[in-house]
Amino acid sequence: MSQSQLNATFPEEIKLRFRSYINNRTGLYFSGYDFKDIDSIITHRMKVCSFDTVIAYYNYLTSSENREDELRELLNRLTINHTYFFRNEPHFKALREKILPELISRKLSSLRLCRNDSRPSIRIWSTGCSTGEEPYSIAMAIKDVIPDIENWDIHILATDASTDALDLARKGIYGMNSVRLVEPAIMSRYFIKKRVSAKEERYQVSDEIKKMISIGFFNLMDDDFPGGFDIIFCRNVTIYFETETTARVINKFETSLNDNGYLFIGYSETLQYISDKFRMVDWGDAIYYVKMKGHIHAPRHKGPEPIAHEYKPGWTFEPPPEVEIKLPEARTKKSRSAKLKELIDQAVRSMHAKDYEVSLSLIRQAQSIDENDPEPYYLNAEVYANQGRITEARDNLARVLEKDAMFAPAYYLYGSLYNEEGHLNEAESSFRKALYLEKDYPLAHLGLANIYRERGMIGKALREYRNTLTDLSRLGPYDIITHSSGFNASTLSSVCKDNIERLKMAG
Repeated sequence: MSQSQLNATFPEEIKLRFRSYINNRTGLYFSGYDFKDIDSIITHRMKVCSFDTVIAYYNYLTSSENREDELRELLNRLTINHTYFFRNEPHFKALREKILPELISRKLSSLRLCRNDSRPSIRIWSTGCSTGEEPYSIAMAIKDVIPDIENWDIHILATDASTDALDLARKGIYGMNSVRLVEPAIMSRYFIKKRVSAKEERYQVSDEIKKMISIGFFNLMDDDFPGGFDIIFCRNVTIYFETETTARVINKFETSLNDNGYLFIGYSETLQYISDKFRMVDWGDAIYYVKMKGHIHAPRHKGPEPIAHEYKPGWTFEPPPEVEIKLPEARTKKSRSAKLKELIDQAVRSMHAKDYEVSLSLIRQAQSIDENDPEPYYLNAEVYANQGRITEARDNLARVLEKDAMFAPAYYLYGSLYNEEGHLNEAESSFRKALYLEKDYPLAHLGLANIYRERGMIGKALREYRNTLTDLSRLGPYDIITHSSGFNASTLSSVCKDNIERLKMAG
């Protein structure tokens, strides 16, 4: 296919639809540079999947039974430049300084109590290991923490569903882009420099690190998961999955982990509404999860109960059975009846669970109780926006502002719709209106940050991501951000930190 033919069949509008879909499904940020090869990558996947038109492939990607596997294949190619050693350094800092010391102490104490003379063991699983940078980074961290490693039985399992990626992982040879965050001391200990041309050097992982790792194919859609792990890394893998699939995978991870085992997921991922079998740990700039020992499902309450706690960095919180979704007083001009409040709460929960028809039914019941309350109309707009029914979403936003012209979330959602359509000026104006009405509005700050990032205005983007973090720091980690489609404060904080890290790297 020639370039002219490709341009004719791949208009900018279709590119924006791909980009919007990937952003919405994954939470990942792609700049224009990252998407520079999207034409050729999608054309390649079209040929592999035997499609003649871009729109046919788009429909396959977004609505077929194989959509999750295909999204992963597409993202494997689009995100190859985002894989590098010691990615998300706070996770590795927590591994070195917090988790491994805890794990080592437990293992040695257990052997002493059992009077067992065997070597203590540590089992780690790196799922979705891609081209191998993550499991090799884990091995290097362990080598640095355990000086007498010859007296330990250490095994790291690295798996992925991409055979091409696994081939590269087994070779363990990388370019400068992959090792750009590796400290000089680690480079000298664990890498062998190889010059492949006058202008290019490659870096090979040493044999002492390679022998700590077993690399193999594994598809997380399979039924039988390996077990007995102390730590599982599954970062930026479940972002390819829908909620139901993610829940199944996380439940299987829970059975694969030993009691008090550790789970790392990506900055843009969350266990909120996914699993209550783990407690979240917020340590420094890192967030990770611990399997609760002898977990017994907590009984669910029929109605939401308020959760009160003081948030301090470094504290560990147990996940509450339910989290109250509480609207700020500024948005509730008059008191609501108990029935109306219950309907709105249930509608929000159904929307977060993607039960959109149930949510719309509950919203209609709420509107019948009080047709002048703007909140149900806003929720209508949010559901329609999530379904891609943009005209209905805008119609409901107009009704919201007829009832309350000072309703800040309506301007935020207008901004989000404009942003998805590529109308950045209108989006920026709408986000600013939301902030004028409610200055500590994290979602509006986040919206502005994304626009500035899109425009390449790095300084302003960093400022707005930090403004978002400031707003979120006033909340507890499990507090649900109102009108955020169910994200809690810790998850949005992680998204901001991820984007800050990427922008600093790009700058």
